[in-house]
Parts: sequence; structure tokens; C-alpha cells
Amino acid sequence: MKFRLKLEPKNFNGFLFKTQNTILSAALILGLASGISAILGLVKTRLLASYFGVSKELAIFYTADKIPNLVYSLLIVGAVSTVFIPMFTGLLVKNKDSAFKVASSIINATFLFFIIVGTFIFIFSPQIIDVLSVHTFTKEEITLGSNLMRIMLVSQIFLVAGSLSTSVLQSFKYFLIPALAPIFYNIGMILGIILLSEKMGIYGPAIGTIIGAFLHFFIQAPLLKKSGFKFSAKIDFSDRNFRKTFSLIPPRLTSVLIANLIQTINNSLAILISTSSVIYLKFADQLQGFPVNLIGISMAAASLPTLSSQSAPEEKEKFKETFSTSLLQMMYLVMPVSAILLVLRVPAIRLVYGVSNFPWEATIRTAQTLAFFSISIFSQSANYLITRAFYALKDTSTPVIINIITAIINVCISLIFVKTLNFGVWSVAFSYTITSMLDSVLLMTFLNKKVGGFNKEKLIIPFTKICWATALTGIMLYIPMKILDQFVFDTTRTINLIGLTAIAGIIGMATYLVITHFLKVEEIELFYKLLGKLKISKNGIKEIEAEAVDLTATEQKPYNS
Repeated sequence: MKFRLKLEPKNFNGFLFKTQNTILSAALILGLASGISAILGLVKTRLLASYFGVSKELAIFYTADKIPNLVYSLLIVGAVSTVFIPMFTGLLVKNKDSAFKVASSIINATFLFFIIVGTFIFIFSPQIIDVLSVHTFTKEEITLGSNLMRIMLVSQIFLVAGSLSTSVLQSFKYFLIPALAPIFYNIGMILGIILLSEKMGIYGPAIGTIIGAFLHFFIQAPLLKKSGFKFSAKIDFSDRNFRKTFSLIPPRLTSVLIANLIQTINNSLAILISTSSVIYLKFADQLQGFPVNLIGISMAAASLPTLSSQSAPEEKEKFKETFSTSLLQMMYLVMPVSAILLVLRVPAIRLVYGVSNFPWEATIRTAQTLAFFSISIFSQSANYLITRAFYALKDTSTPVIINIITAIINVCISLIFVKTLNFGVWSVAFSYTITSMLDSVLLMTFLNKKVGGFNKEKLIIPFTKICWATALTGIMLYIPMKILDQFVFDTTRTINLIGLTAIAGIIGMATYLVITHFLKVEEIELFYKLLGKLKISKNGIKEIEAEAVDLTATEQKPYNS
């Protein structure tokens, strides 16, 4: 079987509406789209830095965004992507009508929850902003934050609808259009910043969230209709499958709530350090989230359907093979990016956020924060895959218990760093890194027991080789970066920053590929397979033809997200 990506006009519509049936094909689609979306996200952040700089307005904007983002995370990350999809996928195989009925009930219940919670937030937004700011905002600033929160809460209506559509479409193995949806969301926000900020100030990007959320849903609507999904505007509480699915949601909601509470607490601690620290933390998180979203989340999402289909006891060995291979390939891809981001953090920040618009002090503070975030990029990425392995096994409670433990540790460490030791905003990222790694260790330990033990030799030896290659890559990155910075490039100019980053990055990646080849790391074969299939058609249009051998050499059965 072949997965073909042909960007020829006559095949374009067929390409858009094509299903992806393997982990590799789905991961390619999700990864490419996530990459574009992440780049647009960085463009969006640079525009915010350009228009508003390190200002109180921007700090208030990010503070106001916390609660609408929490609502979205609870509804979509908590209830849909990890519970809805495995349920819907399984029922589709058995009975489509039953699957549509249960899916409709969950969708309606999700919107009911949103209406109740959203109304509460809308009414009490001033009080919420006051608490989030640790009572440091003035009355006028609280009013501004409250207005921004209400505007962004409206955008969640379309964003939730779009994300629910994404889950349905991915269950039908449609990945491309859903993957494009976040791109259109960022485009909407960019339009809001560019077109509205001059006249409306910080309200411009807030309205941009509504534009982006609408586009997020609108782009998926035609394919949703084409998929044959039949929606029913009612909640059948008596349905056994609905009750069973709904019972799996609370533990996951708890996990997501904890994760978002940590972010909210960290944001509040940053405010205590200084108002500007909120921006440093957000900008650093934005950059470190690039590889996590591009590689970690994409591969974890693409692996979930196969893991779900192999969750039966008789498929245990296939499940372990799928997980192990996906994990190692994720580590192979994400760890060199982590090293590059760690070493090139200062030029990366100046390049992304602007030399003239982002002061040198802000650059240094953000770079310090990014450095500590970068160390845990591999564990953050791994946690997405490990957690989804638990969800595939219908175990949502174990990750929650572990998250509660690590969340308490995270908050305690952050409080000690900020309140007792008076460390800077970098310490918030450091505490997050510590607990992220602890999360990985605990999750992997319990998953290993649950599946009857992984082949440790096949996991530890390749991972050790990847770690050695990453360390050497970091060293080889640092040397040319320092030489180019001191003797070749004037890094006060954007074009020189591009040159320095590109040259050092190429040297680093070349080093990584050579070392992993020398160490006989099997995961490098993924690159060889893709490069070997890259062709140029007669009309000059690139064509990628990748073997539909998923990341584990097993055929994927229904789905994912």
C-alpha cells in the first residue's frame, strides 16, 4: 500500500478529502500542518511583540486568556480527544447509528457544560481577573482584563464546535482538513492584530480570536457533511454506551484541570516577580512548544488509533511494539531540536520576536526561561504518548493520580523558588522541567507494569545512543554559534541572525545524522525512507511517496487525534 501526496491541481480535491490509514501517513499530515500552524503562531506572537512590546496591556491579555483556554482544555483536551475518539472509533466498526447517537449525546453534553460554565465566567470575570493577578491590577486594568476575557470566551463557542468536528473527522481517518483548522485559527488572529490593533489596541487580537475560531470551524464544515455523520440534537442519558463513555471523562477532566491550574499558578507567580515576567514566560513557552506540538503531540495523536485497536489482551505484543517504536522515533526527532533550541535560544528569540521591538533585557530573561523549558522538551513529548497509551487501554485514572502528585510537587517547588529564594521567572520553567521528567518516569513505570513489561534492551540502548548523539550535537552547535556570533555576524541585524541560526542549525543536524548513523540508531532509517521517496514531477511539483508502513509495521485500524 502507498501513501501518495500529490500537489497537482487535478488531484487537489481528492488529496484534500483523502483518508490516512497508517500512523506514518497520519503523522506526516499532522506534523506538516502542526509545523505550519506553529510557524504562524510564532508570527502571531512576533506581531504582538511588535505592536505592544513588553507592555502591561499584553500582560493583561495573556492573563485574561487563561480562563477561556482552561474551559477549552477541559472540554476538548479533557473530554473529547482522549475519550470521545476511542469510543466513537470502536462503535463505528460495530454500529454506525449507535456511534452517531452516542457522539451526538456527548457533543450536546459538552455544549451544555460550556453554556453553564461560560455564563458563570462571563458574570464573574472581574473577580476572576483580580484573583489571577494576585490583586496587583488596578481597577482600570481589571476592567480591561474582564472585557478581554469575555470577548475570548465568545470565541470558544466556535473553537469548541471546530474541535468537536475535528474529533469526528479524525475518527473517520480524515486528518488533512482537521489539521489545517489550527492554521486558519492563527490566520484569523493575525488578521485581527494587523487590521484592528491600530484603532482598537489590545482589543484587536482579542477579536482576532473570534475570527480565527470561526475559520477553524468553517473550514471543516463541508467535510463533516461529506463524512455522513448524522447529528441529533438531544442527550440520551439512558444509553449504556453514553454512560460508559461519560464515566471515563471525570478522571481526564481532573488531569487537564490540574495541568491548567499549574499554568495559571505559574502565571500568577510570574506576576509577583514582575508584570513583564508574564510575557517572558509566555514567549518562552511559545517557542519550546514548537517542537512539542510539531513532533510530540502529532506523533502521539497519530499513534492513538493504532494503540486503541491493539488494546485487547491478545494484541498485547503488538501494542507494546507500536508504543516502543513510536516512542523511540519521537525521541529521535525531538531531542536534536531540543538541543538546537537550548544552544541557539538567544538568536532564536531575537529572530522570532524582533531585534528592535524586543529589548535586550527581555531577550535575556526569555532566553533563561527557554533554556530550562528546553531541557524537558523530550519528557513533555513523551508524556503525550505515554498518557495516550493509558487511554487506549481505557485507563484514565492512573495518569490523573500521577498528575496530582507531580502537580503538588511543581507548585511547592515554584513557591520555594519564587517566594522564599526570590529567583527569577526562569525558576518557574525549571520547576516545570523537574516535574515533567518526574511525570515521565512515573508514567512509564506504571505503564510497564500494566502491559507486563517492555523489552528494556530495545528501549534503553537506542535511547542511550540518541542521548549521546544529542549531547555531541549540542557541543558541535555551540562552537560555530560562538564563532559566528563573535567574528562573523553582527547579530543586531535580522538578516545576520537568520544566517547564524541557519548555519549553526545545519551543522548541528548534520552532526546528529552522522553520529546516529555511526552509532547504528535504527530510527535514522525513517529519514532515509522519506528522502528516498522524494521525487520531482515533470511540471516541477514535488511529490512525496511514503510507504504506508506505519511506525510499527502494523496495519492501522480506525482512527485519530
